[in-house]
Amino acid sequence: MKLLRSSFLLIISCCLLIACNVDYETMASQRLKYAQKNQGEIVIAAFQDSAGSPYIKGAMLAVEEINQQKGLLGRPLKLLVEQDSPDFVAVKPTIRRIVSNPKVSAVMGHRSAVVAMPASAIYEKAQILFFSPFVTEEELTSHGFGYTFRLLADDKQLVKQMCSLGKILGFKKIAVLYARADEHRKFALLFKETVRNDFNLVFDQAFFGEALDFRSILSDLKQYDADVIFLSGGAKTASRLTKQAREMGITIPVMGSRKLDSEIFKTSAGVAGNNTIVPTPYNVQAKNPINQLFVAHYRNKYNQLPDADAAQGYDSVMLFADKVETAQSTQPALLASIVRFSPSWTGISGMYRFNKEGNIQGKPYFFQVLDNENWQMLSAISPKEF
Repeated sequence: MKLLRSSFLLIISCCLLIACNVDYETMASQRLKYAQKNQGEIVIAAFQDSAGSPYIKGAMLAVEEINQQKGLLGRPLKLLVEQDSPDFVAVKPTIRRIVSNPKVSAVMGHRSAVVAMPASAIYEKAQILFFSPFVTEEELTSHGFGYTFRLLADDKQLVKQMCSLGKILGFKKIAVLYARADEHRKFALLFKETVRNDFNLVFDQAFFGEALDFRSILSDLKQYDADVIFLSGGAKTASRLTKQAREMGITIPVMGSRKLDSEIFKTSAGVAGNNTIVPTPYNVQAKNPINQLFVAHYRNKYNQLPDADAAQGYDSVMLFADKVETAQSTQPALLASIVRFSPSWTGISGMYRFNKEGNIQGKPYFFQVLDNENWQMLSAISPKEF
């Protein structure tokens, strides 16, 4: 509840500040006038995170494919790539510059909820579609905003799926370890509340995300006969903890949050990361034609396989393009209404259908496990291919 209250106050404060200091209503009016002309380039903006994930690569590939097919509504689609930051104050000038451009119809990105939630207030005032491909905290869509759309199932849906996974794998006794930072603590709390009626929580310990030595906590953990460790923390911290656990002879599986679905964790943990299970919104091995075509195009362009971030970038742009073609316009209010109320759209990572709050509906996660230092899909418990 602390994060809920603080994020709500942050959004409200941001709304008050932007209303007083910047004329976003005029910006929104200018955006509508540009859209009504139905001429010139259609512009979207996407944020590259500090880790340099392939999200932008996926978005760029989608833009390239669209423009090869004569663009949108016969007009070229332009992608503005901007640098993101985990600090809202640092990235706020960039956000304001983007929304002051009347050609920009949509913004995609912001990996951190601390940035995405107050940024969504600005996008709302400026009447720009905001596609959030990473943030799963429930608070993002709890404020009645009309232009914010979450492209992943939220944390409540995720922990339910993780609970179901635990039952399938036969886990009965769970040890919970989590970083003290709000996002990790809150996810761990939600997990514990969800699984406590189906599992025995035998160990529960918080740690500081900046810590380098977890041996004392792990020594205590060894006294309990846990079947699995649930770990909520950042990728680098989780890799250090996992390596020390293996060094101390703790070999039980680790079930991680989405933060561990990263190249950082895989590379940093090395062989110690084997037997780590994480959720992912994308299955690169899916045999459906649209995914196979995407994988072929992506590999041809970048000489590597796409990951979940690349898939989210690609789907973000293609989803926007589909709704523009449906609306035959980039008028903001019309686009937002069509995104919210149109039937399901199929992307490479599944079905996209939204409720009135802007939450995605019925899009499950896949699960993968590190094996021989490579992610392998748990196909027996992954969603059926669409």
